Amino acid sequence: MARMTSIERRVWAGAVALALVAAAPAVEAQQVVKIAAGVPLTGQLAKQGQEVANAVKLAAEEWNKKGGVLGKKIEVLEADDQGNPQVSVAAAEKVAADAAVLGAVWGITSVTCIPVSDVLDRVNLVLISPGCTNPKVTDRGLKNTNRVCARDDAQGPAGAIFAVQDLKAKKIAVFDDGTTGPKGVADEVEKKAKELGAQPIRYVIRSGDKDFRAILATVPKDVSVIYASLWAPDAALVAKQLPDVGLNVRMIGPDGQFEPVDYVQASGGAAEGNYVSFLVPDLKKIAAATAFTKAFEAKYGPVSSYGPLAYEAANIILESIKKVGKADRAAVRDAVRATKSYKGILGVPISFDDKGDVAGGVIYFYRVKGSGFEQVKQITVK
Repeated sequence: MARMTSIERRVWAGAVALALVAAAPAVEAQQVVKIAAGVPLTGQLAKQGQEVANAVKLAAEEWNKKGGVLGKKIEVLEADDQGNPQVSVAAAEKVAADAAVLGAVWGITSVTCIPVSDVLDRVNLVLISPGCTNPKVTDRGLKNTNRVCARDDAQGPAGAIFAVQDLKAKKIAVFDDGTTGPKGVADEVEKKAKELGAQPIRYVIRSGDKDFRAILATVPKDVSVIYASLWAPDAALVAKQLPDVGLNVRMIGPDGQFEPVDYVQASGGAAEGNYVSFLVPDLKKIAAATAFTKAFEAKYGPVSSYGPLAYEAANIILESIKKVGKADRAAVRDAVRATKSYKGILGVPISFDDKGDVAGGVIYFYRVKGSGFEQVKQITVK
């Protein structure tokens, strides 16, 4: 065998180095199983997004204490979608390219869930959303897309029912910010309010503005209720600025306002007595949630929004991986969709229908009291 020259040795060494670098992702993929947590980790929705990521990490930590899954350690890959559709697509492409990722808990904003689900569907990567409520998320027939939260065509009508039947509203000012999720809820509120004989009046604000008084001043003084389909920071400002324009009226809002810091505290007391609908019952009343609540709060602080739903989503994905018994994205995707009567921490079994939606349409209503919320009613929309 001929001896290599010095130049040949350098070329050979370089080739070996390149091969090792190229093989590194595959080796890593064989050693760990990753679950992606895709949410806003920066920007005005970062607090709610971080709770989702923390809940997924808690689920992973608990599994790792028991040996992980498929005999491998579970890692959580955080993906900051910033609540922005363009940013979310770039984040989803990176997740899709990581061979170790076998599932994703993704989204509290429907405007990001929709394009992200398309990206992940192309590589058979399953997605469960803890908070993307717009019907379009699951109405597009994607095999990989599921959610553990109710839809806007349940939450919106429930809000209208609560306004008209419980608060006796005759005229309702309906606000949204023009984006996919909030507008979708507002559309459903308007439609149901009309069916119930109330008069809805529509308004659109620009999210992130700091002064809404010009548009609030155009709201008729005989409005019974304001349905504010807005995220918590914007809703807090609306609540604070209502007295400035002579309006003394209660507000109702959807799940994006179920946030004691960004809504209740940020309003400076102005949200007291307002109502918010959310997608899970009061965890303090559910025995099955006690261990989760204790563990989460010891590590991350109070549970305040989408954490319980994200925890359920992560556990459903990990149970599906365990059931499949191998790192097969398509098989895991199909196993998640086949989930029936999963018993977790929410007190109700979770089953996915053919679209990936959860069975039932129960919406829980809370009243702002002090620094938090108290559950006052639940409405089932069929």
